[in-house]
Amino acid sequence: MKSISERTGFILGIAVKCIRYYGWRQKPTHRCITGTRSRCCSILLGKMLPDEETDRLSTLLWKVIEEAFEYSAEAHKDHGQSIPAKDSLYDFIQRRCNEELKDEREQDTLLQMSEMWGAYVGEPVWKQSLRFAWMEECCGGEEMFVASNYSAIMDRISKAATDKAEILLGKRVVSVRTPKERTSGQKVCVTTDDGSIREFDEVVMSTPLGWLKKYPDCFIPSLPPRLTSAIDNLKLSQLEKVFITFPTAFWIEDKTNDSFPSYTNWLRPRYAEETNPHHWPQEIWNLAAFSPPNNHPTILFYLYGDCSRHINSDCTPQAILATEWLKDELNGHGSYCNFQTGIEEADKDVEAFKEGCVERRLWFCGEHAAPFEECGTVAGAYLSGESTGVKVAGLYGLKA
Repeated sequence: MKSISERTGFILGIAVKCIRYYGWRQKPTHRCITGTRSRCCSILLGKMLPDEETDRLSTLLWKVIEEAFEYSAEAHKDHGQSIPAKDSLYDFIQRRCNEELKDEREQDTLLQMSEMWGAYVGEPVWKQSLRFAWMEECCGGEEMFVASNYSAIMDRISKAATDKAEILLGKRVVSVRTPKERTSGQKVCVTTDDGSIREFDEVVMSTPLGWLKKYPDCFIPSLPPRLTSAIDNLKLSQLEKVFITFPTAFWIEDKTNDSFPSYTNWLRPRYAEETNPHHWPQEIWNLAAFSPPNNHPTILFYLYGDCSRHINSDCTPQAILATEWLKDELNGHGSYCNFQTGIEEADKDVEAFKEGCVERRLWFCGEHAAPFEECGTVAGAYLSGESTGVKVAGLYGLKA
């Protein structure tokens, strides 16, 4: 079987390629990349919206979303009790939409444009908890798009581990036995599927949230109730990416003047009843729009929610690749955490992961254990691991 790079002709990054940063605080991954500013082109009922209307409504939408972040953050001061757990980000946008726009057609268009939120968190905008929208604030601010892939970033952040640590691949952890008390002198025993048992002074679990949901019995004794509750409470997104590569970028008519937008959003299309009866919105990135050597005759689709669970790989141009996190056992059949309507204490759930089980020499890191403003992101996973490493080193009098 050919590798992905052999089939497509270039290396693909199957992680989320958008990186957003908010305010003055840059993400660590932002320091490692150069982004491109996309041109947004929205399409409704098969007809392109005028550029002026697209830009105006898009600007208004992000203004309203920023207001929702602020409203949510203010409510967090009383633990969010002033916002019902059932209220969604979509509810907030709908209220503000009616206040900002008088034209019903523009109101409907703005609400349809708000569905692009799903490509950030992996589920529809009406499932996004308004009470905990402040924890998604990383989705605001500037947007950077990784034109190549994460390989250079991975090489850089993994260098210390690959140079100095012993890394075992191809082994699955089946049990983690921890002491009940830190002062017992006992170590943490990790058993893998080949029967090997290894002892450690401290263990940091960087497994995905989905894996923790799927294998709660891995821990002996069971995890504390607060951690178990956190694992149950936080939800998994269903975000998938589909890359379709063609022999040439036939959609670019004038090779000397690329007028095809780098980003296109079909707003709840109603003109394909047979193939899209649910009117799932579609959005694509034109990878041919990037500068060499990162330009490729490839269209990248972002799919989420029910649409991502409907992925079909029958279409076979020169090469097609669809991520399948939904079927990935080691990832727990999901992509990353999000905060959906109905959740009561998402902040405390994340805090439980960040605190870990110090007395049992057991720690957790990952995008689900990240700083609040970075949850569900690559940067969040990085910062979580870094923070946990500092804590462990501190226990042994080491300066990280």
